[in-house]
Amino acid sequence: MQLTFSGSPEIGLPRPAVWARLMDPHTVAACAPGVESVESVGPNQYRVVSALGVGAVRLRFGMRVELADIVEPESATMHVRGKAPGSIVEARTGIRLVALGPGRTRLEWHAEADFSGTVASVGARLLGGTARKLTEQFWQEFARRVEEQVRSK
Repeated sequence: MQLTFSGSPEIGLPRPAVWARLMDPHTVAACAPGVESVESVGPNQYRVVSALGVGAVRLRFGMRVELADIVEPESATMHVRGKAPGSIVEARTGIRLVALGPGRTRLEWHAEADFSGTVASVGARLLGGTARKLTEQFWQEFARRVEEQVRSK
C-alpha cells in the first residue's frame, strides 16, 4: 500500500539553525513517535528502533535511515527501510528549507511510503490516516522543539 503526503511548517529561526537540528539524528529522533533508539552506523546512516501501532496491530520496527542528496543548508532526501515481524515499510522524504526572511524558515517536506505485510492489512483508510497523522505530528513537533531549543539557550 502506497501513501503520499506533504507539509510545510514555518519555524521562527534562520535556515542555518534549522539545518543544524535537522542534521542531528538525536534531535530528529526525539520528535518521532515511538522511537526507542537511534545509532549512527556510518556517514549519514542510522539504525533506528521504533514501536508503532495502527488499530489493533502494534509492531516494533528495526529501520535503516540514510540521508542523501544533501545540499547544505537547503535540502536533503531521507530514505527509510524498516522491518517488523511480517511487515515492511519503505519511505522516501524530500526536505527543503526555504529562508523567508530574518529569522524565519519554511520546512517543506514531501513523503512517499510503501507498507506491506501485517501493518498494511489493517486497511487503507486506517493505515493512511494514522501514517498521515503521525508524519504531520512529527514535523510539527520538530518545528516546535527546534524553536524551543534555540530560545531556551
